[in-house]
Amino acid sequence: MSNNDAIQRRLSNQLNHARNDMYQFAEQSQNQTLNVGDIYAFQNEMMQVSSANWASSQYTQFKHGIRKAIIDAIN
Repeated sequence: MSNNDAIQRRLSNQLNHARNDMYQFAEQSQNQTLNVGDIYAFQNEMMQVSSANWASSQYTQFKHGIRKAIIDAIN
């Protein structure tokens, strides 16, 4: 189970890192005039957060499915 916890920690760290990057980018861009490149860069940051969120969610569903299958096999 420690291997699974390491995977969850890594996914959580990636999600936190992506969120922090997005917020930092938004704060830095707040007092500047934006151009199309800035908007594209922010969209890219949001996509990274979305991907990290999706991966974490998929892993949680995987763990739940495995645990449920084990319990069902025992019963």
